Amino acid sequence: MARKVGRSKPLTGGTLFLDEIGDIPLELQAKLLRVLQEGEFERLGSTQTQRVDVRLVAATNRDLADMVSEEAVSQ
Repeated sequence: MARKVGRSKPLTGGTLFLDEIGDIPLELQAKLLRVLQEGEFERLGSTQTQRVDVRLVAATNRDLADMVSEEAVSQ
């Protein structure tokens, strides 16, 4: 079997720009948070942990504080 370099490998030491971060589903946000906090993730179908070290820049045109407040009220 051949192994391809994943899309995250070239990011190590680089910058990842996420546009419209407010539109990312909550389930994906939780996974992204783990990668940012721990600096690691598992590839789909793999049992090996991959390490990544990136700087994150995010942008949105939404009012994130309002979105958090609305979510807290609805629960």
